[in-house]
Amino acid sequence: MDDEKKAVSRRLSDDETRARRAAAIAKLGYWDADLENNILHHSSEYVSVHGLPPGTVVTRQEQVLELIHPDDIERVTIEFDMVDRAKMAYSTEYRIIRPDNGEIAHIQEIGEIVTDEAGAIIGHTGTSQDVTEQRYSQAKLERALAESEMNLRSRDLFLANMSHELRTPLNAISGYAELLTTLDASRLTAEKANGYVQAILRASQHLTNIISDILLQVELQRDMRPAEHQQVDVAEFIDDAIGISGLRLEPHFGNIAIDIQPAGAVARFDTRLVSQALINVLGNAVKYAGLEKGITVGFRPDAAGFYIFVEDRGDGMTKLEIQRAREPFFRGAQAVRKAIPGTGLGLSLTHRIMALHGGRLEITKAEHGGTRVTFYFPS
Repeated sequence: MDDEKKAVSRRLSDDETRARRAAAIAKLGYWDADLENNILHHSSEYVSVHGLPPGTVVTRQEQVLELIHPDDIERVTIEFDMVDRAKMAYSTEYRIIRPDNGEIAHIQEIGEIVTDEAGAIIGHTGTSQDVTEQRYSQAKLERALAESEMNLRSRDLFLANMSHELRTPLNAISGYAELLTTLDASRLTAEKANGYVQAILRASQHLTNIISDILLQVELQRDMRPAEHQQVDVAEFIDDAIGISGLRLEPHFGNIAIDIQPAGAVARFDTRLVSQALINVLGNAVKYAGLEKGITVGFRPDAAGFYIFVEDRGDGMTKLEIQRAREPFFRGAQAVRKAIPGTGLGLSLTHRIMALHGGRLEITKAEHGGTRVTFYFPS
């Protein structure tokens, strides 16, 4: 009989040990409040959950209420009053400022009231669990879902824009080519024919730029290649980029100023990638500010390395547009309002290109009110 009692006692002790271990793993403490005597009984894990020193004995509920975050205390007090008035079970959550490290923890409390035979409330009993990790994980998941949803919307907008962006130059090319081939020779003057050819060339260049952006976006997303540095003559590089961009076909091409200091400067960077970045930024300057007011492309050495800049004299960008300009597919209010063509990839690609060089892309308001885009390269 004694052996049987000992076996039962061991099992109970083992069960109690497992229960304590499970409570510690789950960060779950239990408590029982005796309101008649104003005494709080609790488990050791209850102390740990609230960030109190091991061995602390919490004798009154007020000691825990003092830990509740100032922004939550009014709500929690109202909830507890409602529980007492309605004599109901409850589940609530609040934040505390842990006294052991000053960090904020999320506590989920589940409890019920205890009444005497006459129905008068004589106490509360329940559990308190630290759910901080769950709440942070939940917040992280919600941010990821929101970001995913935003990316899906951006993708859908990109696809819709892309359909328009590809059709527009293709329609222009086919339309002007048809005019050249079908128009009566007597009505097709050399001036008209040259105008049609120039329009085809501009549309062709625009189409080439779009396709280059798309291919480069895919390439950089897959991290297919590191930056391959070559030494270049800066003046020749900028002149080549302007030529590839098709800006020489623009009526006000002469309003592009080149400001390279010192003269004859040379630099090292990936010419293919940086050329694409410069073409994108020049294209934005022309689309949003126009060549009529002038655009400056320049180069300067500095203490950290050197930089290339493009400065226009347009209306500039808002603070929000500057903040979001590096996001893929982002289109500013002016682009949407005026239906300015573009994929929303240019500055995003330029940002990635500069990151590959260990540099940075900076967008600021120019002194005269336009936009200044600067490519900073390390030495």
